[in-house]
Amino acid sequence: MQEIFVYIYNILFIILYLWVINVAGYAYKATGNNFFYYAVLLYVILIIDSTTAFSFDILKMSNSWLQINNRAYCLIRILIYLIGGCCYVKLMSSMLLQKPRFFFYLPIIGVTLVDMVAVLGFYNNFDTSILQRSVQDTGILFLCLIYAIYSKKLNRAIHYKQNYDKAVGLTAVLMILSVIEGVVFFIIHGLDIPAFSELLSYMKIIGFNEDLFSIIISLLIIWFAKKEEEIANKNQLENLVQQKMNQYQAMIHEKENANEENQVIDFCKYYKMTKRESEILRLVLKGKKNQEIADELFISVGTVKSHIYSIYKKLEVDRRSQLMHIFMEYQGK
Repeated sequence: MQEIFVYIYNILFIILYLWVINVAGYAYKATGNNFFYYAVLLYVILIIDSTTAFSFDILKMSNSWLQINNRAYCLIRILIYLIGGCCYVKLMSSMLLQKPRFFFYLPIIGVTLVDMVAVLGFYNNFDTSILQRSVQDTGILFLCLIYAIYSKKLNRAIHYKQNYDKAVGLTAVLMILSVIEGVVFFIIHGLDIPAFSELLSYMKIIGFNEDLFSIIISLLIIWFAKKEEEIANKNQLENLVQQKMNQYQAMIHEKENANEENQVIDFCKYYKMTKRESEILRLVLKGKKNQEIADELFISVGTVKSHIYSIYKKLEVDRRSQLMHIFMEYQGK
């Protein structure tokens, strides 16, 4: 019966982890947020860890000839914890928008060394899984403490500050409960009460608070990923619409300029202006001053004035305002 329970229990967790990887992967593509990238890496490690533990438990309970050495199994789990812990550091640092400092890794490295000494030194075949879990959860607890202190010292605003504080707080609480769970196991085991034998056998396989933490964090990451992906897709759609609107407005503006240019050409032909007079008239209509016209056409201001006088004479006006009025009347025809 326990074999079936362990099988179903681990399969459900692997399905949950695969769901997180899928959702976080899509969110990373949509947002480019490194938080989701490290979430994917972390959950790949969790699947490897779950699969390793699941395989070991099934083989052990089935008394199969294909057995994994307990010490080798523990060392594999320690290595997986080290890699997963580093991913967890990266994950938390990405929420601070900071590169992880070396001291962020110290709790993970410290726990890894303690576990290795325990496994290679005073190895206990019966209690090692509970001992490992308790020590590893203590390492994550110290990591949360470091992150909480460090985040308070940051002078600038932290990205997703509210979500970050909740994640650190939740992790700390459940890691404390997980350590307490380990202490309770050793107390009950020391009392040697037959009524608790079944509970102890399940506690060796399942870390209840650890697994509760995994479920809550997984669901929160899924919710956060979907929310961020939705915002990113909405922004992308708005940017696309704005880009199309800008292109349309540019096209309309270009057509209006072309139409106005054609009207200036017709106007100049109608009043029989020379090529230079046409160039100067076009700039006059744009509101350019004599000096600006001279600079643009590389001629002297006196030459500009001479051509403008010639234009006035052909239009029978003596001011620019009158020239503009005649051109607007011509446009209205």
